[in-house]
Amino acid sequence: MSRDLLLAIDAGGSVVKATVFDVTTGTSSTASRSVPLDRPAPGQTERDAEVLWEATTACVRELLLRPGIAAERVLAVGFTGHGNGLYLVDAQGRPTRAAVMAADTRAAAAVRRWVAAGLAEELQARSWNGLWAGQPGPILADLAAHEPDVLARTHAVLSCKDYLRARLTGVVATELSDASAGGLYDNTAWAAAGGRGELGLNEPAIAAFGLDALRRLLRAPIASDSQGEVSAEAAGQTGLVAGTPVVAGLVDNAALHHGSGVFDGSEICVGAGTWSVNQVLVPARDATMDSVLGAIRPTAANIALGGLALLCEASPTSASTFDWAISRALTATSAADRAAGRDIYSARLEREGRRRQRRDDPMFLPFLDGSRADAGARGAWIGLSSSNGEDELLGAVLEGVCLEHRRHIERLQAALPQRLPVRLSGGATKSPVWCQRFADVLAVPVQISPVSELGSVCAAALAGVGVGAFADVASGVQALNPTWRVFEPDPATAGFMAARYERYCTVAELLDRLPWEE
Repeated sequence: MSRDLLLAIDAGGSVVKATVFDVTTGTSSTASRSVPLDRPAPGQTERDAEVLWEATTACVRELLLRPGIAAERVLAVGFTGHGNGLYLVDAQGRPTRAAVMAADTRAAAAVRRWVAAGLAEELQARSWNGLWAGQPGPILADLAAHEPDVLARTHAVLSCKDYLRARLTGVVATELSDASAGGLYDNTAWAAAGGRGELGLNEPAIAAFGLDALRRLLRAPIASDSQGEVSAEAAGQTGLVAGTPVVAGLVDNAALHHGSGVFDGSEICVGAGTWSVNQVLVPARDATMDSVLGAIRPTAANIALGGLALLCEASPTSASTFDWAISRALTATSAADRAAGRDIYSARLEREGRRRQRRDDPMFLPFLDGSRADAGARGAWIGLSSSNGEDELLGAVLEGVCLEHRRHIERLQAALPQRLPVRLSGGATKSPVWCQRFADVLAVPVQISPVSELGSVCAAALAGVGVGAFADVASGVQALNPTWRVFEPDPATAGFMAARYERYCTVAELLDRLPWEE
């Protein structure tokens, strides 16, 4: 039996997916499982890491039972997963408590104090990252204050994909791109050394967060192409063959970028899912406060393939807001669509595509779970009139998500020599109506791929390079994801949206700084 399959595991904030790619045909098959989130107290967002592992093994077992797929055909396994938050594990890689997610805001008050004390710029100068509550450092500081017994029995702080890889291989390790995304490592010193040598700790961050006694939990990162193998125990749980090569992988935003076929600074990549993710690659040597880093001051940044810096503007304000609107807020029309046997998502989007937009349409601020400026910010519909119904309110949600993406993208564009086209991924790409709205709001061509699992494409390509299936990651991505569709902005609609954007910015800058939490 030929070994011609690559398995990619992608663990997001709410769903874990396993995708098998056939290296000879480029075809793929995906299995997924939802992993519930727990909210044990206001501002706290967690998940049971053991349930995540069980969901992952279930996905792999399901794939291996499908016709034409067999464990013996799997060449290698690659990983990607959400960044930030933290997974605490013992020496065997088992969880010592529930994982804390990146959307968690238990450390928000402490972060505001640190920002007020002027720490944000000092820390960003070394880590490239802004300072926010869902990072490992602030969360770890909070746990040190409130759960010291948990930390006493913890062996390591891991990211999501590194936790799953530890369960698959039995080896506890931290990978470079994930480590560089969390604010606790000194990316600037690494870049100044030409991307050679060990990625060391961000000492001002360790001191600011009071983590000196917890250094033992922070591992020296391994390279993204480092290899391990499926352990005998994990083979029994997943159905994979023991000894199958496992490649370390990349944090999700880097995997998304490279899986979109972008390996330089020629395009902006946009992910429209739970989070609004907007990012661009720059030379690592330019990631300093007196150059591009200081001009953009990105929400997050990390090391990508080729030793480049991936600068990311992000907030929890994207496509999942649409799901909230039709399932929790604007339910009357959804109920009618469901009763008529229509898919509520496609029916609402089709109506929006037919609806004529007006200059006096209401606007929506998608800050349901915070904004870029403040995790405590809250959303709102603005400019309502008695003539508005659910269609206008839902259209405002669709538009508001796109407008907030543009606010992020404008920050990236300000430090670039020219406006760049966009490669779009995430849930929004399933709707031509939404893709066209993105093109009109952003006023640039928007490209989408028929392959939905772009992070998995990169994880599989990286794994394929590790076992000699591809010469490099770029050729692997091209083989697995060769075609893109382009949505061009309509000039008249783009002009209309430009005026709407100016109004949106005026309102958003006021709303996302209101003191909702005291």
